[in-house]
Amino acid sequence: MHTIVVPLDGSELSAQVLPYVRVLAPLLGAKVHLLRVIQESHLSGESWARVLMSVYGVPESEALRRDQYEESVDALRQRVQAYLDAQAQTLKDAGIDVMNEVRWGSPAEVIVEVASRCAPGALIAMATHGYSGLRRWALGSVADKVIHATETPVLLVRGQAPPVVRPPRRILTPLDGSGLARQALPLASAIARAAHAELILLRAVVPMLEAYVGAPMLGRPIAENNEALGALREFALEDLKAEAASLRAEVPRVLTHVIIGYPAEVIVDEAREMDVDLIVMATHGYGGLRRWALGSVADKVLHATTTPLVLVRVSE
Repeated sequence: MHTIVVPLDGSELSAQVLPYVRVLAPLLGAKVHLLRVIQESHLSGESWARVLMSVYGVPESEALRRDQYEESVDALRQRVQAYLDAQAQTLKDAGIDVMNEVRWGSPAEVIVEVASRCAPGALIAMATHGYSGLRRWALGSVADKVIHATETPVLLVRGQAPPVVRPPRRILTPLDGSGLARQALPLASAIARAAHAELILLRAVVPMLEAYVGAPMLGRPIAENNEALGALREFALEDLKAEAASLRAEVPRVLTHVIIGYPAEVIVDEAREMDVDLIVMATHGYGGLRRWALGSVADKVLHATTTPLVLVRVSE
């Protein structure tokens, strides 16, 4: 990991990611790139001079409007730069290499572009309100747009995350037996190795046997269903143990857990029960109606967990 791109908008919410960045950057040997994207809507309202001219009917020249606009832009840029400089100084005091950048444009588009410029070896780190359901769909969020547009891994910290941040002791990586899910393992392993953390490999066995055997289960005895489910669990556990064995050369402490249940629920519950500090998982990155119609485990986890989450976009 070479660069952690940290978008900030001046709000308390966006700044909640900074303690995590302060911990991860030294662990990963990464520099930090603070980014603030400003838009026309961020410009302050009309100046008093313009208001008075409007009240008294004094005509406003094009030159005056241009001067006022430039004054507003300069004032905004100075405020934004001062804010970034203050945040950068805090990170520099912790011994972290920091640069900051102010850009104009659409926040999500600029974040994705800056991260791609820093790739490979980049990570986007940002806070999110974590709205779910129709509220998230109607409002959208910069984080949601970034997740579904970038090829760069994204660290997301929910607003309800614990205020005290420490190096991760337990990292959870959900797997489903596919090569796509395993694409999250290199990053998860790198963080676990740097932090001397436990890496927990988790597999959920869905209690809908029809999905596995391709035949309706109605009418089968319960004992037979339980036996088949137990066999699936054992198969999943052996698969995880083989994966863990291949990782132990780099990460000494690798644990395996197989839970019967639905993936998103299992991930959220196990992260809470096991006091996990970080979830690292793969996502297909579908956007728009396809994501809304299909749903995805990563998307459901994002909007249900308060555990910091790294989403790794997979290559099909």
